[in-house]
Amino acid sequence: MLEINKIHQGDCMDLIKEIKDNSINLVVTDPPYNIGWKYKAYNDNRKDYIEWCIKWCIEIIPKLKSNGIICLINYPENNNLIYQRLLNFFKFVQQLVWCYNTNIGHSKRKYTRSYRTILVLSKGDNYTFNPILQEYKNPTDPRIKERISNGSKGVTHYDVLNINLCKNVSKSKKNNGINQLPDKLVNFLIKSYSNKGDLILDPFVGNGTVFNQSIYLKRNSIGIDINKYQEVSVNSSQG
Repeated sequence: MLEINKIHQGDCMDLIKEIKDNSINLVVTDPPYNIGWKYKAYNDNRKDYIEWCIKWCIEIIPKLKSNGIICLINYPENNNLIYQRLLNFFKFVQQLVWCYNTNIGHSKRKYTRSYRTILVLSKGDNYTFNPILQEYKNPTDPRIKERISNGSKGVTHYDVLNINLCKNVSKSKKNNGINQLPDKLVNFLIKSYSNKGDLILDPFVGNGTVFNQSIYLKRNSIGIDINKYQEVSVNSSQG
């Protein structure tokens, strides 16, 4: 069995099998996107990319508790194909949209990408969900102004998350890899879909943001990565 609260080096297809069945409450992961980024020990140009994603997702199923959730962060064109296949194995909860500002990747032939999607799937019907209060997006609307004046602090129904990327100049930026997830995004997902004391898995640990935030938020965590990274410190600026 894989040790809890530790990052394990190895192929997730092998190491997921070593996790105790019916033990994981939440999976939050940001796998390679198959766009040619340079990882140390992984080829990010797979012809079987979607099949590969389906395989490791299926390996996770027996490891999830009955109320378990998987949050899969990816580009929409990948998540759309993965979604179609995983409906045979999971229940669809919803798709969140993570929007961010970017000043790179501009093209003369298409608009600049500024969002990714988060595919949220559950093992069963009674999944964990702790809705997080969000600020009103239209506070100047007379009806919303009246709600605010009556003490309302926000709503819990927005599925679009406006959260900046973790950039090279960010204070929380690590040097273990590329494409680091922002603490605020991971914090939101962990709080929404798990409780204190739950066990969270990230099979593509990268810079360790999911692992780090899980411990910070008083959850337990298992991290897996094919590359050997130093374990991240347990801290956060996101509370």
